[in-house]
Amino acid sequence: MDENSLLLQHAPYLGIFILLILGTLGFPFPEDGILLLSGFLIAQSIMKPFPGLLIVYSGLVTTDFLLYSVGKRYGRKLIEQKKFKHFIYCLSAFQGLKRNSKNGGAGCS
Repeated sequence: MDENSLLLQHAPYLGIFILLILGTLGFPFPEDGILLLSGFLIAQSIMKPFPGLLIVYSGLVTTDFLLYSVGKRYGRKLIEQKKFKHFIYCLSAFQGLKRNSKNGGAGCS
């Protein structure tokens, strides 16, 4: 048994919350899969419905607030970077190339 399943077996509420946080931090735990897992654990009577939904909701609000806070603090600095502006220019040129079949992406590499 791996560590994730042991955590979910002994402390399912804490395990679901931690998986939601880890998914937000970039680990390969998509929110949709965790929500499906939560529903499965509730259906199998491993978790009780009300506390399970409360933990899932609080985990989602926490992760969304975390991402919002990071964006609010560092978002302006990110979009003002030269590399980011070049990336956005090339992305918009590529989309224009797809729409208009023109060579709008010249100079992007």
